[in-house]
Amino acid sequence: MMVGKRVLIAAAVTTTLIFTALSTSRAEEEFWAAVMRGLPEASVSLDQALKTSEQEGKPLSAEYDVEDGDLQISVYVEKDGHFGEVIVDPKTGMINTMKPLTVPREVDEAQAQSAALNKATLPLSVALASAVDSNSGYRAVGIIPILGEDEAVAAITLMKGEAIKQVTQKLD
Repeated sequence: MMVGKRVLIAAAVTTTLIFTALSTSRAEEEFWAAVMRGLPEASVSLDQALKTSEQEGKPLSAEYDVEDGDLQISVYVEKDGHFGEVIVDPKTGMINTMKPLTVPREVDEAQAQSAALNKATLPLSVALASAVDSNSGYRAVGIIPILGEDEAVAAITLMKGEAIKQVTQKLD
């Protein structure tokens, strides 16, 4: 009887994990489809958004994002030990909003990105340029610094039509 109960619990857990993975996958697919739809109208590059956000603090990461169906560029910044999110209009390059990060997960992400950039010797803009130059026809849609074993790297998401790929660039 105990074995049967364990099998049922294992089956329930496995089913939950499969459905969670499928829903995450569908949500991710819907997100990328929305980015693909809006990207052709976006004249502002991630590099331009990083430069624009410098007036609000040190840029930590940037990515195209979709909020309420609208494409935007989200840039995490750090200023005086505090973390914020700068929303840049992808058509005009103007800052729409600047708000402090308050969600613990987002603060943790920003702290990790800051730690990676503190080990970096190259700016994010150099990593972006290198990734785009090495992948003809692709456009950078996200850059996040990550602290590896003993080095800082940038995880860069590139898009070309419906093709999406991830590359890494050393930041030292």
